[in-house]
Amino acid sequence: MKHIRIIAVPPGEAPARIRSAWIGVTLPLADMPHPQPNVWSTVGVLSKNRGLLAKLKSLFRVQLIEQPTPSYVVSVVAAIESLRAQSPSAADWWERHTPHLIKPGQMFCFDASCCEEIVS
Repeated sequence: MKHIRIIAVPPGEAPARIRSAWIGVTLPLADMPHPQPNVWSTVGVLSKNRGLLAKLKSLFRVQLIEQPTPSYVVSVVAAIESLRAQSPSAADWWERHTPHLIKPGQMFCFDASCCEEIVS
């Protein structure tokens, strides 16, 4: 299984201190049918169909999609487990604020510019 290490603060909607906690965390890459990194259109972890404005936008087919970017895909469950070893408070933040993501089959995309591949 291939792994990445987070080497810079990833972009995203989480507070800066929570995103900074990822630095130094080693994550297993998800088993994907295509090579990683790959270009993905991602959706914010906090705004996706959560608030009234997001729901109104979805009614009118306006999606809250970020700019496509080369990213590595990792399982949310595996990522939070790895984060917990380094920063239990950051892992707790994810569990409190994004419970809709903390389940099997959900994936995080980490911008490739914030990662380094670990060669084993």
